[in-house]
Amino acid sequence: MQLILFLSFTISLALAQNLPQDLPRGSFSLPNTGVKWRYWIEDADVDLDALRSDISEMAHVGSSGFELLWQNYGQQVIVDPTEVAFGSDRFVTVTAAAVQAALANNITIDFTMGPSQGAGVPVFPEDVDKEGMNTELVFGSHFIEAGNSFDGPLPDPTIVPFVDFVGGTIEGANITSKKLVAVIGASLAPGSNTSAARISLDFNSLVDLTAQVQGSVEDDTASISWAPSSNGTSVLLTYFSRRNGYPEAKGGFNGPEPDKPGSWGSFVVDHFSPKGANVTASFMQSNLLSREDIGAMLRQPGVGQYMWEDSMEFVGQVFWTEAFPERFVERHGYNVSLALPVLHSLKPIMRSQEPNQTFDYGDSINWSRFTEDYSDTLTTLYADYMSALSSWSRSLGMSFSNQPAYNFHLDTAASAAIPDTPEIESLGVPTIDQARQLSAGVHLGNHPIFSSETAARLGEAYAIRMIEVLEDAKTQYAGGVNVVMLHGYAYSGNYPNTTWPGLTTFGFFFADMHGPRMPAWDHYREYLDFLSRTQYVLQEGVAKVDLAIYRKDYNLSESQPFQGTSLVEAGYTYEYVSPENLKLPGVSVIDGRLAPSGPAYKAFVLSRISNITLDAAQRLMEYADSGLPIVFVGSTPDDIPGYEVGDEQKSKVKDLMNELVGKPGVKIVDNEEDVAGALKGVGVLPVASANPASPNLYTVVRQVEDGDDDGCDSEQTAHFYLFNNNVSTSGSTTGPINFTLTLNPGFKGTPFMLDAWTGEVSPVAAYTVDDDSGVITIPSVSLAPAQTILFTVTTASEFEGVAAPSSHLTGIDEGVVAVGLSDAVAELRSFEEGEKQISFDNGSTRTVSFSLDGEVPRELDGWKLNITAWTPPVDISLNDTTQGLFVHLPPVDLSTTGLVPWDQLEIEGETMVNVSGVGTYVTSFEWDHAEDGGVGAQLDFGEVFHTVKAWLNGVRIPTADPTNPVVDVSALMKQGRNELRVDTASTLLNIINAVMVSLSVSRQFNFPAGPQHYGLIAPVTLIPYARVNVLL
Repeated sequence: MQLILFLSFTISLALAQNLPQDLPRGSFSLPNTGVKWRYWIEDADVDLDALRSDISEMAHVGSSGFELLWQNYGQQVIVDPTEVAFGSDRFVTVTAAAVQAALANNITIDFTMGPSQGAGVPVFPEDVDKEGMNTELVFGSHFIEAGNSFDGPLPDPTIVPFVDFVGGTIEGANITSKKLVAVIGASLAPGSNTSAARISLDFNSLVDLTAQVQGSVEDDTASISWAPSSNGTSVLLTYFSRRNGYPEAKGGFNGPEPDKPGSWGSFVVDHFSPKGANVTASFMQSNLLSREDIGAMLRQPGVGQYMWEDSMEFVGQVFWTEAFPERFVERHGYNVSLALPVLHSLKPIMRSQEPNQTFDYGDSINWSRFTEDYSDTLTTLYADYMSALSSWSRSLGMSFSNQPAYNFHLDTAASAAIPDTPEIESLGVPTIDQARQLSAGVHLGNHPIFSSETAARLGEAYAIRMIEVLEDAKTQYAGGVNVVMLHGYAYSGNYPNTTWPGLTTFGFFFADMHGPRMPAWDHYREYLDFLSRTQYVLQEGVAKVDLAIYRKDYNLSESQPFQGTSLVEAGYTYEYVSPENLKLPGVSVIDGRLAPSGPAYKAFVLSRISNITLDAAQRLMEYADSGLPIVFVGSTPDDIPGYEVGDEQKSKVKDLMNELVGKPGVKIVDNEEDVAGALKGVGVLPVASANPASPNLYTVVRQVEDGDDDGCDSEQTAHFYLFNNNVSTSGSTTGPINFTLTLNPGFKGTPFMLDAWTGEVSPVAAYTVDDDSGVITIPSVSLAPAQTILFTVTTASEFEGVAAPSSHLTGIDEGVVAVGLSDAVAELRSFEEGEKQISFDNGSTRTVSFSLDGEVPRELDGWKLNITAWTPPVDISLNDTTQGLFVHLPPVDLSTTGLVPWDQLEIEGETMVNVSGVGTYVTSFEWDHAEDGGVGAQLDFGEVFHTVKAWLNGVRIPTADPTNPVVDVSALMKQGRNELRVDTASTLLNIINAVMVSLSVSRQFNFPAGPQHYGLIAPVTLIPYARVNVLL
């Protein structure tokens, strides 16, 4: 109890903590905003030098931190946990070493609040049945035929065994006690069958018999007498709460030992009460943070970042907590006993915990209103749990992060407003629209960081391509995320019963085991720098969103709550707002913007909403009176969510809606496609739009205001992230989006283009601007499928050290690209010869002549290939990944075959189908133009299967974007002979397929895969262009 009081007290200290957004960010070219890693160690049976090496490797590729996870789910427990599990003495030693390594490598560490997914901590099994542990609602039943009565002990509840993802039984703590919640009697609805899996009851016959119970549940003397008045069959339902003892990790092989927490096993805590947070905090404080200076080290700036919890994947029949009945009455004004009979109809979202028989109210009432009220109440209790952990984490000098709400029947946007840094995952939240079902909570909760566990693709262990990793990250960014936590990095040292290529989590079920065991690891830095620079921009300032869309629902919706792509095509950004979010501080309308210091929504949309909370209806009235446009699709709501005794709130909602639709700026449209027109009709324009429109172009906006010390007007900066969400790595594509871009930052500024691959910032050379509105139009923008582009508009005189030019081009002929080089000069490029017209912002025009001087595109040939094959040791059971076998294969002359995938090659009669590794390609070509002449060149790699590094004349070529692998090499070309070297790295899949049978000891799940096509697999083309410099 003392710690619970302490947790409440620390709320006042929250502002004093060193939060992630306060850490040094670096610059766009050299950012400190790198990706993070999910780092898995099975247990504390690790070599500390290997652990330190792993953390050093993560830092080496530009990462900003890692998440330390213990005892991976889905793995067979091989080593007795007693001396090495979470909570053991060795666990403390390993944790201290990991924190020290994070400090030494200048990266942060996030600490999971328990083994596996961090949902529970070690608890002595005999003590699991206590306050603060995972609690469920269970029930028993007894049918009573017409004319009969019941007189006897309360029917025992059905206890459903735990099962894992493949149907195996999970052993939990032995819990025998329970507490009575209620006893309910009801008549069966006409036509109901007592042997059916789902039985309908007559709601109007419901009676609460709890007060009639005699004796005590605690001593097994509880009984009841009841004579139903129904002429048909009735049922007696008994409801109990109990700790269900769901395990998070297994205990010692020889049972629990009181003085060895590693032997206890870990059990899930109550996630709907601060008492659950108290159990976690107490264990962590006593068994970890107070030992070996771990707490003091974590408190240092830039070291300990998050106390963290993964997605909730534990189970219960119906989640419960002691405070639930009281909170339910506070929220909904009636006793929870009315809802109890239908709660088990809420099908578990994770694994099955359903009794064989459940009940509902059939047609006698809309019984989904009761499950709605249950989920609403549970959400508020879940918020209490997260708030307590946030307060505790901040008291440690850290903050709290988790993956909130989804997988459970909880309000996602309401929940996302609570943790300091909410997190999602590309596996469980794969679409932009689903991410937006949480992002409003992040933004309205004033959380600058939105994280994602990214690239855990199913069935792609040792097979995921870099283009897939990047695509997952870019998709998450488009949903509002601005930090990706890559999945993942597995401990590289030896581990019992593990074969080459090393510890592999999830039994080869999910991607991936990144690190030096992968042939491409030495290529990762440049690709991750691209993500770091993108995150640098997306962490600037505050997210700005055009539209708030009302959503009162639970868990994630796979189908879009706002149907269709009309808003995307029109260029509007939007996210889904829970009515609970509207109660947060700062969510009011000022100058026509909702939550102006946050997302600053320009309008509120309600699409086919049949009900709305009374509080939300009242707030909409306030918003409309303050000038916020509101658009309804279909009709206005005429009801409230959930069940109401009487119709007072429902009547008020109807009256408010009738009044609301008469106000200026409030519109009703028939279909979703009409919303964009209605918005433009009331003056609400999108922040960015394309001509022609595209259903695949998504935009994210971040805005910064910097006030001057001398009291002058503040400088304004807006960043624009644009993403082509078309299919790229899995299915057919329709090609790039080619469009004219319109940016509407809300102020007049200078546009810059930011190259996240090179770190270069350059002024946009050709654009028009409306002097009154500041709207900027940029011609000839092109995005390949899954490609991104970054623009910044600023009122400042410079951006990232690059001066804003005093003049610019306003028009260029089709086929000409203008590149901003300096304040006074722009380079014009054309792949076609001839005369082209350009115009300037002073109104003048000019004709420019372009000449290719006889050059045409040419495929490079004469390639020589040397492959260094990564092979397993002769005895793969000797898991020493630091001593892998690297075999230099005989060189291959590709002069006659051209560039073909490795699996189509033979070297000295041996097929290369099962070869993984690094291939070095070399060739040369002639170039007959001066280095500063009128002809430049691009190098088109055609297709990048995984990763490439290239050098021209011994100088590194900028890393090619795998979605559009074309790189300008003009500055590296020389007149005469030019030498080109290209290194391509593969995944490990092909060689793993060759030894798959031998890997069966750790390959619990087998996903047979054909060979991947490694190497340079498409022609590499030199593409010349004509160039002319013009004075601006």
